[in-house]
Amino acid sequence: MVAITGEIPLEEASEPAESVDLVASDDAPASRIRRTQVERTAESDQRMLLAAMRLIGQRGYRGTSLAAIGEASGYSRGLVTERFGSKAGLLWALVRRMLRVWSGDGRARSGAGHVGLPALYEMVDNHRRALTNDEPLRAFYALMFEALGPTPDLQNEFRTLHRSFRADIAAMLQAGIDTGVVRADINVDAQALIVLGTLRGIAFQWLLEPDAIAVDAAYDGLKQNLQRTLSP
Repeated sequence: MVAITGEIPLEEASEPAESVDLVASDDAPASRIRRTQVERTAESDQRMLLAAMRLIGQRGYRGTSLAAIGEASGYSRGLVTERFGSKAGLLWALVRRMLRVWSGDGRARSGAGHVGLPALYEMVDNHRRALTNDEPLRAFYALMFEALGPTPDLQNEFRTLHRSFRADIAAMLQAGIDTGVVRADINVDAQALIVLGTLRGIAFQWLLEPDAIAVDAAYDGLKQNLQRTLSP
């Protein structure tokens, strides 16, 4: 489910992008295989997004410039602008990539056809796993809180994103009601808001002071609360 928790994850490449790779062959110790433009573009995109993720986590949105992203990724500011159009365009591409990674990882781990409480438990577990890799999540939260300030493009995007998050959770709950595994007298929209708000709160507090937060106990407590509140 896209809401909480793909393509290739944001992983650090070990060498700069090049136009050729060296591979062994029967005819020579090594032969040059020219990489396609698509492959070089994908690698440069990956590097720029990785650099943006790190810099945003360290400096925030306003403290991260296109020039700094280009320098950190080994490319020019001009290439960053050409590829993504603007800083907002690059950073929103980063958010979408992180969501696809978390979502894809969640789908790979979850069982098919779950609704109601089992689906919510999977969502909570996926969120817990995403939180342990805090560099992407820190960048995500830096962007999310920036959306409360004078950054209208981000605000509109995050508003739409959170509507989608809540709708996904509400759909899980409604499916649980329809199959009899969630009590029928709840307000699914209100419960979706509560669940999403709780997950956001856990993540924010852990990012602020990870050593002071018993995060596993918090997630287990959330699942217990869901069981008590939503079971028929």
